[in-house]
Amino acid sequence: MKKVKCLLLHGSGMSDKTWSALMSHFPKNWVVFNPTLPGHGSRDLQVKNLKELSFWLKQQIKKKKPDIVAGWSMGSFLLQNTINKYGKMNIKVASFINGSPAEKKSKTSKETLQQKLDNYFSDPIRHIKPTLNEMKEHWSQDDIKSIIKSCKNSDKTLLENLRWDMFETDFGKMIKNFPIPILLMHGIYDKINPLSQAKWVNKTARKSLLFEFESRHAPFTKNPQLFVEKMIEGYEKLSC
Repeated sequence: MKKVKCLLLHGSGMSDKTWSALMSHFPKNWVVFNPTLPGHGSRDLQVKNLKELSFWLKQQIKKKKPDIVAGWSMGSFLLQNTINKYGKMNIKVASFINGSPAEKKSKTSKETLQQKLDNYFSDPIRHIKPTLNEMKEHWSQDDIKSIIKSCKNSDKTLLENLRWDMFETDFGKMIKNFPIPILLMHGIYDKINPLSQAKWVNKTARKSLLFEFESRHAPFTKNPQLFVEKMIEGYEKLSC
């Protein structure tokens, strides 16, 4: 069977352990890379914003040469920003996991966003607890503890800058001419990134496929094996 290289990008404040329960379900011909993003779990003086994190990702793509890159939540917007800036980079499929842009740029005021940021950083663990609770069935306690530690120790300046950079970027306007087929993997009960946004991307992009899951913001937590199977199915349909 032909080798497929896959690069997985976790969300804000998380770590490589985000994908632990999925790894054993990938077939042997899939080579999966799941790095911890710079500034997650520790400070990184070289990466301070979305532009610099996108440059880091470009270097990773150049080195690993993945056929498919999948980003969850913030990781999806990092992926979009990198492709919008640097082009296809020989990627065959880009997967947005509960990280679809809206048709129109957010009208949220800067004051409201700052309040949300202040609320998040007052207790970041509280904001990832719903996902951690969903992970309990398939993730080990050590993995969950590692994610909590990463969240506590992540670079506040980087995470805050990422939120502002994403707030100020109109990702939606790039979807119509997005240069790579898009595999949308979306939890239908997500209030953070509503299903309507994934449906809009699916309708607007040149080539795309949408898989819906009975979940909230992290669709891979309920049934990791099914999620991997759908990712493989989507890749095979979109890469041909």
